[in-house]
Amino acid sequence: MQTLRAFEAAARHGSYSQAADELSLTHGAISHRIRELEERLQVRLFQRVGRGMAPTREAVTLLAQVRQALGTLQLAFPEGPRRGDSRLVVSVHPALATCWLISRLSAFTTAFPKIAVEIRSTADVGDFLAPGIDIAIRYGAGVWPNVVAERIIGEVLFTVCAPEYRDKYKLKRPVDLARCTLLRHIWQPWSTWLQAAKLQLREDPDALTLSDSSMLLEAAACGQGVALARGVLAQDALARGRLVRLFDLEVPDPYSYYVVWRAGTTLAAQAVGFRNWVREQLSSAPPA
Repeated sequence: MQTLRAFEAAARHGSYSQAADELSLTHGAISHRIRELEERLQVRLFQRVGRGMAPTREAVTLLAQVRQALGTLQLAFPEGPRRGDSRLVVSVHPALATCWLISRLSAFTTAFPKIAVEIRSTADVGDFLAPGIDIAIRYGAGVWPNVVAERIIGEVLFTVCAPEYRDKYKLKRPVDLARCTLLRHIWQPWSTWLQAAKLQLREDPDALTLSDSSMLLEAAACGQGVALARGVLAQDALARGRLVRLFDLEVPDPYSYYVVWRAGTTLAAQAVGFRNWVREQLSSAPPA
């Protein structure tokens, strides 16, 4: 059991040192346990990558089985001393973390008081399931290599601005946008919405362009122009009155929100609880 605990923690962290800290052991003790397991199985379980220890393909396969077994034991002995079972590391895109997740996280910790949550915010598509991360929330087409992607909810796009900006430019109809600044997102063009509105407007290439949706909404809330917003990200700013929605026109977003985890692994009990909570939270307030 000590060896399996050491292996699971080392694979989750991608680090012998962090596994040692979690289990109150020495680095040498973790290394000894892993070597003992490798000798028993006659396979190599870790290889050094930079300063970390990356699990091999054989280790990833073994990890799924070990987690399932340890999860079963945790249900039988819920008050056991293993601290790693109560820790959950979640990867989230910075915009979703800032605009949506953080303000709701207390609801999750209240519902699951024994789970210690760590949020890791990264915009790097290739690194959102780095070693040590249990589960991720991602927005996109749902096609990422080596992961299981479970679709939670779709999105819609509509126009928003600050209340003062709306009043200043007397924005009552889509055609009124001709006298406004259209704030630009580097990955989210206005073309689909403008086409639905039957407008011949073109995006100004010299207008403020942002690569992060939370910054885009903040620029709009500060009165710098009109933004094309995603419903989930804008709902809190709309509820507080920092932003107002313009017109009744919205268009479907081709992308959706997904809960994502590594292919070939079994979600731990705390990750399953988080996945179900995210699904409930997003589905209870559809962006449309």
